[in-house]
Amino acid sequence: MKIIKEKLKDNFLLFFFLITILFIIFTINTAGQSDRGVETFSWLPYDQALAKSKIENIPTLIYFYAENCSWCRKLENETFTNEQVYQIMKNDFSLARVNSSSDSLLKNNGRSMTERQLSEQIYQVRGNPTVWFLDSKEERIAPLPGFAPAEDFIHILTYIKENHYEKYTFPEYMENITNK
Repeated sequence: MKIIKEKLKDNFLLFFFLITILFIIFTINTAGQSDRGVETFSWLPYDQALAKSKIENIPTLIYFYAENCSWCRKLENETFTNEQVYQIMKNDFSLARVNSSSDSLLKNNGRSMTERQLSEQIYQVRGNPTVWFLDSKEERIAPLPGFAPAEDFIHILTYIKENHYEKYTFPEYMENITNK
């Protein structure tokens, strides 16, 4: 009986030790990751995002997505959760999020239309995710179709927010910043 108790005690200590090691490894692996998701942003209805952009004289970022889009989830979970991306989007852009497959109504220039119609007819979104950038006068700057990793997205956001598109193409801008 004494031998069985000692084996149980040894097994319990080994089990406790393994659980502690796993907990430490998990904590280290997740320490640099943000637990913020796409819902953390102050997404505005489309018409309100355009109005905010005009009032604050900042560009508008319109994020077109679909519920069943795996690349959208990747953009949300890997790019939008990056701390630098999050800060730039939050502080320097008016944000709208539009579900390209939704029949929910929104306002566009005082006219009601569905999110799907805005995506397909107004912005010609052909695949998700797509991010459209507009200036504060609602002039279209450029679309960004597909996924972009955080490092690239930071350059794109900076290119737009600092109005570099008025002087340079994006490849010229990238060449300028990499040669500095």
